[in-house]
Amino acid sequence: MTARYWRAVLVLLLVVTGCDSSEGKGDAGTVVEDGGPDAGPDGGNEDAGLGDAGTDPLACEKQHGVCAGAKRALVDGAYEPECTALSYGADYERAETRCDGLDNDCDGVTDPSFSSRVTNLEMPYVNGLSILRTDQGVFVSMSGNGVRILRLNTDLVLQGTGTVSMPWTRKDVPVGESFAAKLLRTQDGLALVYATHGPGLRPPFRTYLVPLDAQGSPKTGPEGELLEYPLVDWQGDGRAPRMATSPQGDRVVVVWRTGTEQTPPFQVMGAVTDLRGQVLVAPKVLFTSPERKQPWTSDVLVLRNEEVLVAVTDESPALGGDTVRLRRFDTHLDPVGDERSFELAYGAAPQLVELGATRGGPLESPVLLMRSRVGPPWVTQVQVVQNLFSGGMGETWSEVPAPQVVWYGALADEGVLRLAWLSEYKDHEAPSPGGDPMLGWTARLWTQDEGHSLVDRTPGLEDLPLHRYSQWVLMEKLAPRRVGALYMTSTVEGSSLDAVRYCTP
Repeated sequence: MTARYWRAVLVLLLVVTGCDSSEGKGDAGTVVEDGGPDAGPDGGNEDAGLGDAGTDPLACEKQHGVCAGAKRALVDGAYEPECTALSYGADYERAETRCDGLDNDCDGVTDPSFSSRVTNLEMPYVNGLSILRTDQGVFVSMSGNGVRILRLNTDLVLQGTGTVSMPWTRKDVPVGESFAAKLLRTQDGLALVYATHGPGLRPPFRTYLVPLDAQGSPKTGPEGELLEYPLVDWQGDGRAPRMATSPQGDRVVVVWRTGTEQTPPFQVMGAVTDLRGQVLVAPKVLFTSPERKQPWTSDVLVLRNEEVLVAVTDESPALGGDTVRLRRFDTHLDPVGDERSFELAYGAAPQLVELGATRGGPLESPVLLMRSRVGPPWVTQVQVVQNLFSGGMGETWSEVPAPQVVWYGALADEGVLRLAWLSEYKDHEAPSPGGDPMLGWTARLWTQDEGHSLVDRTPGLEDLPLHRYSQWVLMEKLAPRRVGALYMTSTVEGSSLDAVRYCTP
């Protein structure tokens, strides 16, 4: 009999009897690194009878990522027939969920993105969009016939839905239209602030605050009535409202545009109330626009020093360009310092982001984002302006060639700025899907993190189908190093809220 035969018999005896050899046998649940007593010249069990000649019979099925070099663990005196975390180690996951820079499920892909359908939508487009995460979930608001509030978990799976009905459906007030809403964090918890106007954009302009419970449902009074606090009752026209809370969550700032070509001048108004609607600063003029320019309230932010920062866009006639104006106001909404302005092409869509104390003092941490078209050759850019009050100028982040257009969202994540955007395009020579001229827009979804290159996050190879008036991205942090981007897709079959979850660097 050959030496190879006797070595195979010895291996069999060791397994059956549980012989306590000091070589090649680990404790239960450990990996045998060196192949046991029958290791050949290359360290493998060439004669164990479990693998082909020249292969390691103890090697695990998966060998990518954290599984590289993994060998079968010995459990209760026998090697695992199929490798598990006992063999692959503590970093292994059967389905990858961690954002740790490792290929945890050993499929050759590190920190993959995940796409999902959150819910189908009844309307072809929505407005009143906002997103806010609390300890109870990720909440999304969207306006239509009332304001719908979705509660998602951190995997962006729908957990429940609440609805804030409009005043004219609950009490004897003139019928109006809801057209803006925002979820806000207050000292009393989650709240929704929404705005209404009369039919056809006619006066009056009103805003309301509705306290929400931990599940995102409206709170009710002792007789089951909806708790609702009027904040602003403006008998003129009001458009483009923006809302923000103070850092302590005890005050609400509302800004809006008023005036029409028939009732000039165009102005941007502002007001401040407490959470019960007590007026702290009555409506007052913040900006007046030059003749023939229309202002649009773009964003408002309450800084950490309690000053109010407002961004306004003055639109020139016939798509002649935008002037983005930026100014600080004190707690009484009186101007502080000098106004800054930026000349851009039409469609600037400015947005303010507060990066927090890790980026400096209250006047150093806010940044301004703007969309710009430059050329030729014409491209659409997203520009980021830091050091707003010490002469900072725009730095180009994303850039797409014409005729694509960028629709972006932004997120401050522990002092780091993160962007997500749709690079939108429509072939106007091609027939619209189903003959609907509002369909046929398509886009790719991109993300970019401060200090890193952009990444295409579009699920699959096909572009995303969009509705003409639902081109937007909402962003929120879901977990350490994981961010969610939500967007809306539309086809002839209907519209849906979709999402991508991805890991950050």
